[in-house]
Amino acid sequence: MWRLVVVSVFLCAAAAAQSNPTFEVAIVKASGITAGSWVRFQPGGRLSAASWLKQLIQIAYGVEDYQVTGGPAWLGTQWYEIEAKAADPNTDRAAMTAMLRTLLEERFKLQLRREERDFPVFLLKADNGAAKLRPLADGEKSQCGRNNSFVCGLKTPAQLGKALQNIVGRPVLDRTEIQGTFDVLLDFDVYAARGQTAPADYEKPSLTTALREQLGLRLVADKVPFPVLVVTQVERPGAN
Repeated sequence: MWRLVVVSVFLCAAAAAQSNPTFEVAIVKASGITAGSWVRFQPGGRLSAASWLKQLIQIAYGVEDYQVTGGPAWLGTQWYEIEAKAADPNTDRAAMTAMLRTLLEERFKLQLRREERDFPVFLLKADNGAAKLRPLADGEKSQCGRNNSFVCGLKTPAQLGKALQNIVGRPVLDRTEIQGTFDVLLDFDVYAARGQTAPADYEKPSLTTALREQLGLRLVADKVPFPVLVVTQVERPGAN
């Protein structure tokens, strides 16, 4: 009887350890940094980070900035430095990401609620089926240069959408159904795209025109449901 109880307790503890993997050592402290950030998954099972908590949540749960909502304002203003090490030096990035989730839950008392919400997005589509993307041959490098394009050096429409979403201020989802790798170069009026006034001698086409004429693509406004993480509880971490 006692042996059965002990074995049951052991198995429960083992299951809990597997479901909530943790770093062997983790140091978390508030930082005086106010600009720039990094989260580095390093060889030897090490994690080094200096970032605000909202970005750490994004990385830990694999979501974008707009998919994390709720919580106090300091989630996006207070930087934290993290130095952590897994017990196994061969721990890979996926496992360390799971450990980061546990760290946020334990050290920041983070609790999240999952929801689904509709977001305004742009769908990147071929303009009447006439895309003008130039395929890259095997081993060929992009023609991207410092002065020839604002968005360049990309290889797929999905990567182009990712680059454009920071400019247009909403997610840009690839709906071109175009496969393969290309030399994606796009030169346009970035000031107008951001609602800013361009310098007097700055003459470039609008984003809409450049997409259509240079790449044979277009942006279509829509709404799409996305999973959202709502911060329901969080605390500043205590001493290590």
